Amino acid sequence: MSEARPEALRGKRVLLLQGPVGPFFRRLAERLRAAGAEVHKINFNGGDWLFYPTGAISWRGHPGDWPQFLARLLEERRIDIVLLFGDCRPIHRVARTVAQRHGVKLGAFEEGYIRPNFVTFEQFGVNGFSLMPRQAQFYRHLPCRPGKAEREIGSTFRYAALWSVLYYAAAAIGRPWFSHYRHHRPLR
Repeated sequence: MSEARPEALRGKRVLLLQGPVGPFFRRLAERLRAAGAEVHKINFNGGDWLFYPTGAISWRGHPGDWPQFLARLLEERRIDIVLLFGDCRPIHRVARTVAQRHGVKLGAFEEGYIRPNFVTFEQFGVNGFSLMPRQAQFYRHLPCRPGKAEREIGSTFRYAALWSVLYYAAAAIGRPWFSHYRHHRPLR
């Protein structure tokens, strides 16, 4: 998957875990399905549910049961790749381990490292799990290629703020239904 395009997952079974706050993963799922992928999604709290309300599994189990639940789901649905946003979240760290144990690929999204208007995607992980070379010398020897035209997305603050308020409110309201969920950041 040298280019992260929905068509690269045609015919694959994809499992989406937590995405960024907002409709990104719902829109991604629509594009993946249109490209011929079979998409599954797990919601972990009311905020996840708000932005992906239909066709998802609402996992309400105890954190200690998460590895076994995920392993069973990967096998039963014959998942080819797990996609997630932020590979350092506790549930995603477990997912990485379980996916590796079952020979399932992992793709991680993160907010763009240095380029505005972009989301970073790496097949094996981002941040400390990234396989990108860390030595500057590697990049100095790459040929210069003309960049693809960027689409300016403009200011997204108002959307991000609105989506965050909605997400965290839904997570708080949904707490009785997702009582075992522990967010990677305080939900205050």
